[in-house]
Amino acid sequence: MFEEFASLLGLTQFALLYVSSVGGLVCVFLFILGRSIRISREQSVLLDRKDAELALQWRAMEAHAMMNVSDAAGRMVEVNDTLIRASGYSREELLGRRLTEFLMPDDNSPTAVREALELMGYWTGETKLRRKDGGVFWTRTTIVAARDRNGRLERTVSLRTDITEIKARQAEAQNRALLDRLNDEVYVFAADTLQLLYLNRRALAVQGWDNSGYGGRTLADTTEGFDDAVFRDRVAPMLAGETEAMTYESILRGRPVEISLQLEDGYEGRARFIAVVRDISLRRQAEEARSQFVATISHELRSPLTSVLGALKLVTSGAFGQLGKKPGAMLGVALRNVERLIDLINDLLDLEKLDAGRMTFSMTRIDMSALVDEALAANSCYGDQLQVQFRRTGLRAVREIEGDRARLIQVLNNLLSNAAKFSPPGGQVEVELRDAPGALQVLVHDHGTGIPPAAQAHLFERFAQADGTNGRRPGTGLGLSIAKSIVEQHGGSIRFTSTLDVGTTFCVEFPTPLSLSQAA
Repeated sequence: MFEEFASLLGLTQFALLYVSSVGGLVCVFLFILGRSIRISREQSVLLDRKDAELALQWRAMEAHAMMNVSDAAGRMVEVNDTLIRASGYSREELLGRRLTEFLMPDDNSPTAVREALELMGYWTGETKLRRKDGGVFWTRTTIVAARDRNGRLERTVSLRTDITEIKARQAEAQNRALLDRLNDEVYVFAADTLQLLYLNRRALAVQGWDNSGYGGRTLADTTEGFDDAVFRDRVAPMLAGETEAMTYESILRGRPVEISLQLEDGYEGRARFIAVVRDISLRRQAEEARSQFVATISHELRSPLTSVLGALKLVTSGAFGQLGKKPGAMLGVALRNVERLIDLINDLLDLEKLDAGRMTFSMTRIDMSALVDEALAANSCYGDQLQVQFRRTGLRAVREIEGDRARLIQVLNNLLSNAAKFSPPGGQVEVELRDAPGALQVLVHDHGTGIPPAAQAHLFERFAQADGTNGRRPGTGLGLSIAKSIVEQHGGSIRFTSTLDVGTTFCVEFPTPLSLSQAA
């Protein structure tokens, strides 16, 4: 009985120990499980917080910076909304294309970027990008290269921050520091709206404004009676890309000024004009004083020289008896030099009149065919002296233009005398009249020495002379300059072609009246 009780008690103790052992294990398991769950939850919260923080950082970066991912070939495979907005292109227009093909102007250097990525794995610098509408914007850019295990380039990630405004402010600050030192007035204004963007100190002083005085104002506010249509017509060639700058004279606030205009693109791609206004009152006074001085001296010289010329011609003609060989030669030299002085004085007077706008033109209907005959008759004696014959070719029918007879004769006389002077003895000069579309041309051909290439570019400049007069009386170097001015006053043009030892052809072209052109 006792033994049975002891055995049952042992089994009971064993059972209790077994149960207590399993319960302990369960408790331990449950403790570990609970702790793991708690740690997992804590890690999950931390991960959620980190993901939220990364998402916030990404949203902030995306709102602030432009981002694009490109493959190894440089084709964009991912772009963010900020780059889309800044460039003006849609996502579909950007993906699959190389950024250098259409976004980057020529002044960026993709080679330098590639070299930096190969050497250091990243590149940082400034890039100038072009929007879809043609405007430009500047960015501060960082490009990072991602490579595979073998070191081959897989993709690049580019982050860009817009610094257009910073660049513009830096450039404006440098420009203003320079322009504020000028004594001339400087106005910068938008090409489309003519809104004033900047005035230097001199311009502000002339306008009576302070630094904030031109906000919201336009170019029309700087000048009373400003004509918007006239100004836009004047600058139309600049806006069309035909020229980048122009200079002209005007009257502003009762004073003569010289205005230099230049068109440029700002950093933001918005076209603007830079106008430099220079007061030329003192220059005009000096020019007027010079003009009056030359005119006075010329008139004072021309009267006695005309008398000397008349006396020399009488003496050399034998009116007072036959001259000896040496006295005759000396008087001949004196006669030629007096003639040259009178020619020079007359040319100087003509130039002064042209420069001052005081040369008068009596415009009438003129038959150019008859005028050519008149010029040939007037120069025939001069041709005989040089043993050069004039010959008329081309049209002989009536051809009329609007012009000043005396001034046109002056042009023809200059061309004919030059042609004879540069022709060899026994040579011939052809004068041709011919029609051209809407115009009438007078051509003077000679078969002389030709004009040296070095002299051709300056032939219409004042006091310019071509060599090769064969020892004959040189001109003043003013005739062609005067002829060009007279022709242009008639709305025409003058040009030439020349070949050494072959000859020269001058072509003067005058517009014909519309009614005559239609009748023809």
